[in-house]
Amino acid sequence: MKKWFYLLFVLTPFICSAQKQGNIWYFGEESGLDFSSGLPVPIDGGQTGTDTITASQEGTAVISDSTGNILFYSGGQTVWNQDHERMPNGSVLYGGQSSTHSSIIIPKPGDENLFYLFTSDDFISYFEEIHYGYNYSVIDMCLDDGNGDVIADQKNVRLADSCTEKLSVCIDNEGTGYWIVGHKMFSDQFLAWHLTEEGVSEPIISSIGTTHGWNTTTLTWNPAAALGQMKFNSTGTKLALAIGNNQPAIVDLFVFDSSTGIVSNNCYIAIDSALNKRIYGVEFSPDDTKLYASVSGGSGGKRLYQYDLTAGGGDCSAIIDSRLTIFQSDYNSVMNGMQLAPNGKIYIVCNAYENIGCINYPNLTGDAVEFDSLAVEISGVKNNYTFPSLIAGYQYMNTMPDCPQTTGIDTYDNVVFAEFYPNPISTIGTLKINADLNLQNVEIHIYDALGRVHYAAGINDYETNINLESLVGGVYFYRLTDGLETIQEGKVIVE
Repeated sequence: MKKWFYLLFVLTPFICSAQKQGNIWYFGEESGLDFSSGLPVPIDGGQTGTDTITASQEGTAVISDSTGNILFYSGGQTVWNQDHERMPNGSVLYGGQSSTHSSIIIPKPGDENLFYLFTSDDFISYFEEIHYGYNYSVIDMCLDDGNGDVIADQKNVRLADSCTEKLSVCIDNEGTGYWIVGHKMFSDQFLAWHLTEEGVSEPIISSIGTTHGWNTTTLTWNPAAALGQMKFNSTGTKLALAIGNNQPAIVDLFVFDSSTGIVSNNCYIAIDSALNKRIYGVEFSPDDTKLYASVSGGSGGKRLYQYDLTAGGGDCSAIIDSRLTIFQSDYNSVMNGMQLAPNGKIYIVCNAYENIGCINYPNLTGDAVEFDSLAVEISGVKNNYTFPSLIAGYQYMNTMPDCPQTTGIDTYDNVVFAEFYPNPISTIGTLKINADLNLQNVEIHIYDALGRVHYAAGINDYETNINLESLVGGVYFYRLTDGLETIQEGKVIVE
């Protein structure tokens, strides 16, 4: 009995601060977990991994409201709404399906309806013609009748041309904004963007730690070393990352200043160099005293290690020497991504595709953590590499979307408010508006399949000529709005 009282004391601070915005996880190939009851319950219906069959789904992102109801989720290339349907403008995002942190969702401070979806491309793109780097898109939950959609002129906004597969987010020291941190490829530079009510800042650059992509053993550049998780601790004061597909396997541990965005104080940890191990996952314990690292491949089977971040008062050498083996198996299957859950436990992709492991008491030391390699079974679907990327410590600011009702416009009775003709069109078309529609603040946007807006104008007459002679032939889309909601959407074919 004493043990249970102690464990409750250890986990209570995290459980009390955890919020319901991270209760629902969608990941892998149509996999899902629901933590609403405090235990992970497998759920179906998720669409992650359905974009393409050319690559396995790695990183995903998901967001719920403060009551735990799902709002939307993404695999980096597509955004799905709460009904598991693609948002109308939610395709062709620039996240890599095979990126460790393909995407992460952040509520815009001071606005219950807007969310930023940050994306990172995958290392495979370095072998192709186009590498998209880091981007963000903005989702307005009041669009598409409250199901949400990507704002056309705020889609795939470029932040950096070069990226690893790393993205991590923590709340700032004032508790009024967020820091989004990435890392450039073939570089030692961290990029930290500050998201506030005013939007996204220019990056704070910190040059420190390992040069990502440079193999010190073979003295060659290796794009595949972009792989591996990067995580903040729950308070946003420490940052750890794994450099995968590299020899040796590397964990870099840093101090992060959540008031300035500066990364400092590197602690370099090389793991199992002689065994040719590969690393993928890192995660902090809820009380920030332990760091976990997962390795597999090479010789000696897969392994899960624990480091004591309080050893020697936080001295790097003492932290390295504190390493304990939490789990080891000669069965050399995957030991990949980790994620701290709302229930204070850490879950890990560590077996065949249908199983998930669990560090039950991650604040404790050694065997007292009670690691279970077969904690959750999700038969029939695949967990692949990792879990959704979530804000550190579940420090979400959003509650529930609050979409104003539109005056004088009925968007719920399948009323056709406008007709665009002729369609197909060669140069000039006509937009004819239903006379029952109030024209106040009505606008039309015409955009291509990548979300790039090619025509935008206010509509002041019930019959308006639209000149599209500057567009090359192809399929385009139009969205008619009244400044608050989408009134109508459709397709335009330009000959």
